[in-house]
Amino acid sequence: MTGGAGFLGLHLVRERLVRGRHVTVLAHAGGAPGRERIERFLAATGEIGRLPAPLGELLTVVPVDIGQPLLGLPRLEHRRLARIADEVWHVAAAVELHGRDDHVWRTNVLGTQNVLRLASLAPRETPFRHISTAFVAGTRQGHISEDDVPVNGNGSGDGFENTYERSKHEAENLVRDWAGRLGRRALIFRPGVLVPPGPRSVPELPSHTLSTFYRGASRLPGKAGRTVLRLGGDPRARLNLLPVDWAADAMACIASGDGASGEGAAGVSTVHVVHPADAPIRTIAAALEDVCPVRIRITPAMPGEPTAAERVFYRRIAGFLPYLHHRRHFDDSTLKKRTPGLAPPPPIDRTYLRFCFGVHAPVAKTSA
Repeated sequence: MTGGAGFLGLHLVRERLVRGRHVTVLAHAGGAPGRERIERFLAATGEIGRLPAPLGELLTVVPVDIGQPLLGLPRLEHRRLARIADEVWHVAAAVELHGRDDHVWRTNVLGTQNVLRLASLAPRETPFRHISTAFVAGTRQGHISEDDVPVNGNGSGDGFENTYERSKHEAENLVRDWAGRLGRRALIFRPGVLVPPGPRSVPELPSHTLSTFYRGASRLPGKAGRTVLRLGGDPRARLNLLPVDWAADAMACIASGDGASGEGAAGVSTVHVVHPADAPIRTIAAALEDVCPVRIRITPAMPGEPTAAERVFYRRIAGFLPYLHHRRHFDDSTLKKRTPGLAPPPPIDRTYLRFCFGVHAPVAKTSA
């Protein structure tokens, strides 16, 4: 599993470990030590003492660079890892919505190519699980089915909001091409915006997409009191937010074929892993007001003359601004069909969202 020490990966690794499955995590070389992060997470969630075997027998961590040929590994080690794999999970990704475009493309596209080369050396029956995103839908609005993806284009205006979406779409194409050429089996998961597990959050989690809002608004220049921030958007806009632990459970359930017939023979299946109810932008804004000294005003367009505080905020959340206009709903019929025994995710309401901003951020106490 690539990305096993990341926001989603930690929960996927935990699910496998508590079942007594051995997991080889291909952790990013040069980053925070993968084993230490996983151990801290398991300790914080109370799982480490309940594993069916010692952690050292269940977990192997191998430092890699998915942007390098052979993942930066010696050829024999690369081949050995492939041949022992019962499953290959590609979870690692660069999720920046603004800036660092070269890094995003290298990680999400070139990285997927390199992980697929590893999977090509695995036994033919070894399934490939790829974590994509529901946001490969790009700028499409309304009802989005699992077959609805934009047509490839060139330059700007190709149906994507940013390089991240474009790179994940290209990565999906690589997976489909790989499975078709080699007669392999692949399962593509498209999650919504993953958020912490609400009040059950633990301080060991890496940062997540929605935390950008909190970081952007928690320290703004300006006088004492609440800072008014005008944001151009659709007041009826909404986003699909999903607790990361629930998403991991759903993915593991589907991958294991629990309650379903499995993916079958060679081929690719795609599943939206999303919340049944989308969160209104106004609710997200209200929760942010609860934990930061700001007032959010949704306006038809961005102000022509933003204040100094607004300019700082816009710069910090630049990648998120296009989503303030989104009004769509992702088809979850396949998800429901293949997870019949899984309880539905909790509602993502204003109270829940407070825990998503800075995890346990206190309610701001300022004058009106």
